[in-house]
Amino acid sequence: MAFLTSSCLGAGYTYISHSSSDGTDLYFKVPSKWTLFDTDQIIVAENGPLGPSQKKQVDNSEWLEGMTSEPGATAKDTLSLGNSYPTGIVEARLLPENQRDELSFSTMRSEILGTDPLTATSGYQVLTYDEFTAPGGVRGVKFTVNITAKNKPTRTWGQVTAVDPQTNWIFAVGIGCKAACWGANSGAIKQVLDSWTVKERT
Repeated sequence: MAFLTSSCLGAGYTYISHSSSDGTDLYFKVPSKWTLFDTDQIIVAENGPLGPSQKKQVDNSEWLEGMTSEPGATAKDTLSLGNSYPTGIVEARLLPENQRDELSFSTMRSEILGTDPLTATSGYQVLTYDEFTAPGGVRGVKFTVNITAKNKPTRTWGQVTAVDPQTNWIFAVGIGCKAACWGANSGAIKQVLDSWTVKERT
């Protein structure tokens, strides 16, 4: 069973950690003034209330955390790519067997966005991109893109996605907002993304 703990840090940040059932730990920090929403709140906002059996299945295979600096925001607001305030989503998800077999850097890049921003047809402008392998065998990708759509303002999106050495769980964080918002909040956003760490428990 996964669990979540959090505690306050200095300099106005809150530390969040999560442990998956296979012994992989995830932790990162979020500005203490941002609002956080837990798995139940995000699932209800996305799908409506769950029955007991559905809730048990989610508890055993998925963990979600929504975050935003928007005053008065609801959990549903964190399901978007962000507008005038930084908005993000965090997930830890147990991979089904067929997805484990097909996992690639491309599928990691697509984890939150639903499309690979590095493909020629995505329409995304890639600003930064890195692939990494951490001590212990955790591997993943980190990138920043501009997302443009007709008659809509450009949004900037940053994401980090990683998988454990056994490819049992996938972990991802994404934060986005309008390009002007990103520029004004780049320091806080960078702190969250740079603090994102996944490692095997020792």
